[in-house]
Amino acid sequence: MSRQVIVYAKCLKNHLSRLSRFGLEGTFFEIEGNETNKSIESYLKIIDFLIEKDFKKSDLLVAVGGGSVLDLVGFVAATFMRGVEVAFVPTTLLAMVDASIGGKNGINRPWVKNILGTTYLPKQTFLDMYFLSLMSPEELYPGYVEMIKVAVIDAFCSIDQTEERLKRQYSGSFLEDWEFPPSEKSIERARALKQGIVGEDIQEKGLRKLLNFGHTVGHALEAYLDFTMSHGEAVQHGMSVEMELLEFPLVLRQKIASYFPYKTPFPAIHRENFLKILLRDKKNAENKIALSNVLMHKHKEYIAYFDAEKVVNACLKRAHDSLYPGA
Repeated sequence: MSRQVIVYAKCLKNHLSRLSRFGLEGTFFEIEGNETNKSIESYLKIIDFLIEKDFKKSDLLVAVGGGSVLDLVGFVAATFMRGVEVAFVPTTLLAMVDASIGGKNGINRPWVKNILGTTYLPKQTFLDMYFLSLMSPEELYPGYVEMIKVAVIDAFCSIDQTEERLKRQYSGSFLEDWEFPPSEKSIERARALKQGIVGEDIQEKGLRKLLNFGHTVGHALEAYLDFTMSHGEAVQHGMSVEMELLEFPLVLRQKIASYFPYKTPFPAIHRENFLKILLRDKKNAENKIALSNVLMHKHKEYIAYFDAEKVVNACLKRAHDSLYPGA
């Protein structure tokens, strides 16, 4: 009979009894469960624990927590014994609508996010909306940003759009059903939108590349600030910069911005240090910065490449405008 090893975020210690409704019970292993915990050191601790517990290929590894926990444990599952079965119990909105879908997992190194990783699908994902009741609006926000992101991508992911449909999309009308805090129905819709894109391109050879929208600049900000900025805040800033570089119509940029209830200033950045981080992004090619080409991919050109200085200048301008609005 197979056993289960359940790796959970420390903050959930008093809520683990809820796992029994999914038939999940076994040996527990506690981790901090934050972004800085997505490290080679944490990875090796889990590996050593599995060895100590004589974990078998027939056993089940379970990840309970937010996206950081799912990323880390998914990477363990993909690499331990060349792959063992893993189940996810996402407990944050971000994990429910993003990290638990599509099989991307990985760990960070200093100044570089998700530099080690694989694509490895979980055997099963269990959703319990109860966990969202434990979260403040600020904690729900990163997941909401990802919901808006995937709604924008879905609106433009068809390469055969008529001029009339594009005009409607440019108005941003596709966002009118979204709300914050999100309803369970909208959460299910966001999951379905991402699953639809991932299902067409699991290995990220084409269409799935659009899901990185906002993440090139966003991940660079997270790394630059040593992961002290929330993922949602970073991606929101990333989307704003990337929309400008990708020449989104102003009316569409304004419509999308209006759906973000939290509008924090773009952080101050040092040109050379931020440039170094941007250039480390694994999507780049020949020192060009890769951005998801959300609007203009009629010929399946899902990535647009920009001169690094142009991207940094756009970020510096955004930071300046935050400090001196209206200047």
